[in-house]
Amino acid sequence: MSVKLLKTESEEILLQMIKKGDYLAFEELYSRHFQTVYAMAYNILRDPQQSKDIVQDIFVWFWEHREQWNLTSCRGYLLTAVKFKTANYFRENKVKEVFFAGLSKQQMASEDNSVLMEVRQLNDLILSLTTELPERCQEIFRLSRFNQLSNREIAVKLGITEKTVEAHITSALKKLKEKLGKGHIFLYFLI
Repeated sequence: MSVKLLKTESEEILLQMIKKGDYLAFEELYSRHFQTVYAMAYNILRDPQQSKDIVQDIFVWFWEHREQWNLTSCRGYLLTAVKFKTANYFRENKVKEVFFAGLSKQQMASEDNSVLMEVRQLNDLILSLTTELPERCQEIFRLSRFNQLSNREIAVKLGITEKTVEAHITSALKKLKEKLGKGHIFLYFLI
């Protein structure tokens, strides 16, 4: 298939072609999603080079493991990958700082455990706070953040407009920010 025809192809078809090893389809998918994935990485890291490196790692992994995934849409998948890669980046840099500061392995292990515990507690808190949201808002937020559906996919699934989906997500995030506090770093993983 020509590059020109790929530009009009649906994402689902591109993913099927990529799964079969079509690199031109992969390049088209990359060009469609690079800016969004990069923007999310940059919003978290505020480091242009590190953000580009993370995005490249994600797309390389995506290509190399194409036979393992089963997707009809990849936006949510890619954005989730950014969250994990940036979290790993923060964790690795924290470990390096601890190492170079001369802390013992026991201290590093306890710090890793405390970070893990904080993440678990935050996850539990977020789950508990989402139960305080109105039922429809709760459903839309979970589809967006936990099931990684796009606003369009949610709108189609629930038979509502994308604007309604956006309004519910905005409302949910506002309430979560109020409860968690504006400066909490893990809020960036929800947005």
